[in-house]
Amino acid sequence: MKRKCGWVVMPFLLTLVMTACDGIAPSGDDSSNVNNETGSAAAAGEEPYEIVYAYPIFESVPADIQSVQDEMNKVIQAKINATVKLLPISNSAFTNQINLMMSGGEKLDMIVMLGNYSNQVSKGALYPIGNIMEENAQGIIDALGEEYYNATKINGMSYGVPSIRDLAQDFGFVLRKDVVDKHGIDLSQVRAFDDFEKIFKVIKEKEPGMVGATNLGNGSILSTYRFNDPLGNDLGVLLNHGLDDLKVVNWFASEQYERIVRKLREWYLAGYLPKDAATNPEMNQAVVKSGMAAGWLSAMKPGFEAQESRGVGTEMVAVRTAQAVAKTDTVTNVTIGVATSSQNPAKTLQFLNLMYTDKEIVNLIDWGIEGKHYVKVDGRDNVITYPDGVTGENVGYKNYSWMQGNQFLSYVFEGDDPDVYKKMEEFNKSAAKSKALGFTFNGDAVKNEVAACTAVLEQYRRVIESGEVNVDKMLPEFLKKLEDAGIDKIVAEKQKQLDAWAASNGVK
Repeated sequence: MKRKCGWVVMPFLLTLVMTACDGIAPSGDDSSNVNNETGSAAAAGEEPYEIVYAYPIFESVPADIQSVQDEMNKVIQAKINATVKLLPISNSAFTNQINLMMSGGEKLDMIVMLGNYSNQVSKGALYPIGNIMEENAQGIIDALGEEYYNATKINGMSYGVPSIRDLAQDFGFVLRKDVVDKHGIDLSQVRAFDDFEKIFKVIKEKEPGMVGATNLGNGSILSTYRFNDPLGNDLGVLLNHGLDDLKVVNWFASEQYERIVRKLREWYLAGYLPKDAATNPEMNQAVVKSGMAAGWLSAMKPGFEAQESRGVGTEMVAVRTAQAVAKTDTVTNVTIGVATSSQNPAKTLQFLNLMYTDKEIVNLIDWGIEGKHYVKVDGRDNVITYPDGVTGENVGYKNYSWMQGNQFLSYVFEGDDPDVYKKMEEFNKSAAKSKALGFTFNGDAVKNEVAACTAVLEQYRRVIESGEVNVDKMLPEFLKKLEDAGIDKIVAEKQKQLDAWAASNGVK
């Protein structure tokens, strides 16, 4: 995911619960209220439809949002006879405000979901756009490709579309380049998870006060560096990222999980990991910037090193030890959907289509107004920077390009690889695909067990995966608590649903 302009690094998943729509799941074939008009010509005398578009933000509302919105609407009205009202809402207030809007009958047409897409479908918050996609937004399907578009389907129906960004992940270790250069660390010798200790050992011996790796503020190392397809919630997973088979297992009871947490315990006792990893709320970038750690294990993508270099304030390098894999979770974790409350889903979808196909709209919503919020660099078509006197701190408009439709149509900010989006597009196309890509688990039948097991994870997982505790003592206790909470029932239900999905989709 692309971040720019000093915005706060966000968690990989953001819970977005819309209880106001609970129990109002729309019929899969009801589109009687949809205006299916496409194209730029509007019916004679028809007023442009205003589309209210809500999305989370992580700083204050940009001062120049109205002027950007006005410029966007000149284009949108001419093309589809509609206008948009941009409604950025603080991340911390997003859930409550959306709930209030929906329960109070306020106008709302389109929303961004940062995680929890399937929950919004089950709660009836999203319109079944799959019914009207081809007529109103074929451009989205073409831009995504059928495989990634199909990954959004639940029971054969799409209720949202992912933003086009890194739809897969590879995995490795990112660390300070000055430390690598200073000590001549040979990253070519680091090819697998266990090899990270070759780096950690050098740091321990030659950098007093600095640990090898930190994964603070993210839950644990294994919340960012993965070995499985979590199938939505880690309570029943496919081993090896889902590349081998469709057998759902209890990850925490697997031999691989035990081996990994024993290795983390070794690293902790050797002084390679932070002593307070289970409790410290600091984010990785801040810890590395302070000099307390050399780097962290992470999911990655093309351009990751440049992105993290900006966040840390010094050049970072990365070593990748696992191939890129696409899973349902990596595709749907940033999804845009049409609200069931929309009075004109077709027109809303036509605007969304522009966010995936129209470069002018994409860059207006991403970067603002040329000459005011950004300028082209040396006449190049796709590289921009700030105008004289403008910085990331005082620019009047900011947004998240990874959130807003098709990032591959967005300009590249100076300092990034000008070809980063071409490389990311190839990354998505060439990534291995989990056999369960497109499967979405419905936990309604085991919701009590999911809640109970989630509470157990919150109690045990981070402390075990930090290396802080004796594995011989804590792992059996953790597994017993999960068993008592009903994890076996969850695994069985997930296997049942996955088998049915595989049979209906011809997956073996």
